[in-house]
Amino acid sequence: MAYLIENLHFIVIHVPIAMLIFSFVFDVLAKAFKKREWHAAGLLCLIVGTLGAIAAVMTGPEEEREPLLHTHELFGKITMIFFIALTVVRLWLYLRKKIEPGRSFAYLAAALIGVLLVSYTGHLGGSMVHKEKKPGSEARFHSLAPSQDQNEDQTQDPTKKKDREERKDKKAAKESKNGAASA
Repeated sequence: MAYLIENLHFIVIHVPIAMLIFSFVFDVLAKAFKKREWHAAGLLCLIVGTLGAIAAVMTGPEEEREPLLHTHELFGKITMIFFIALTVVRLWLYLRKKIEPGRSFAYLAAALIGVLLVSYTGHLGGSMVHKEKKPGSEARFHSLAPSQDQNEDQTQDPTKKKDREERKDKKAAKESKNGAASA
């Protein structure tokens, strides 16, 4: 359970990426095909995506070793604030003025800027998680389960080796403590 909590950002982050992009897509398609009800889908995606963006920013890891972290964090906060404002304005216009802003080119231009922000922020995050593949190395995939990859010992990164050694030491200490307690 602790592993899930520590990695919650990597689970939550897909909600705002998908929902905010699809909000824009629904509004563009609704305008193109003159389908009013698709604006409702765009609004719903916008609300869910904005809530997901708030959750993603709140659960973001605080790993200082990554050089892109501060830029990613900054763009994550800018994106979150941008979509909070966009959502509030759209809801206010929809509920108070009975106007569907998803039909206007000004709103669609603003939403496109938001999609570009989401895309760039996701690119920065993905660049940190999915390092550039070096020639001769095998592709690695992250999973929710802790990895027992046999190739970890071949990693040349000294910080990863140190972290792995610390995890092994903690695991060995825990097992010896459990073994002593049961004896």
